[in-house]
Amino acid sequence: MKIKKIGVLKCARCSFLRNTSDPFLDQIVTCDEKWTLYDNRKRSGQWLDHDESPKYFPKPKLHQQKVMVTAWWSAIGVVHYSFLEASQSITAKVYCNQRAEMHAHLQKMRPALVNRRDPILLYDNAKSHVTRMTLQEITDLGYEILPDPPYSDLSPTDYHFLKHLNTFFSDKTFRFKLEVDSTFKDFLTSKPISFYQRGINNLVDRWQRCSRPIL
Repeated sequence: MKIKKIGVLKCARCSFLRNTSDPFLDQIVTCDEKWTLYDNRKRSGQWLDHDESPKYFPKPKLHQQKVMVTAWWSAIGVVHYSFLEASQSITAKVYCNQRAEMHAHLQKMRPALVNRRDPILLYDNAKSHVTRMTLQEITDLGYEILPDPPYSDLSPTDYHFLKHLNTFFSDKTFRFKLEVDSTFKDFLTSKPISFYQRGINNLVDRWQRCSRPIL
């Protein structure tokens, strides 16, 4: 655990010092994935009078329907997203296809950035579907890979994007994947550019706090 913390500290310190001398936040594209349930209702306690019957809330199913959403985004907004059914797995091939679609969208959104071969991918490359071959394909396209230590709190998707997405989906129920997709689009529509800028810019403060010596 101590070694893991030191690794996180070093990554954060290097990123903080680099951005201080040569700002690069606007070059970052970050990505992560999460399972989204069809039933997001939460069971909670109820305050009742002594003669009042509790309201009935159905218990959630043991194996709930769910889809995996993967979002690629930057300081200017979402570049690409996709959904996978619970029966599907995010393999190296699936990841490469998603990455290719993201790259095509980024070329349209930020042609100058892509043509200069300057985009920086912030992603947990320790995940099982991120193989040496997929990393090589990413670098061949001109992307620099910015280390994102696993299980750290340095991922903007975790501490910002998914945090707000979870709040948006709270207490909602869906019957079909199409409804999940539609609600996800509503979430994207509800967020201004400043939402994405704030999420990326908060990296600086997190890098700085994480860079403090481990006691």
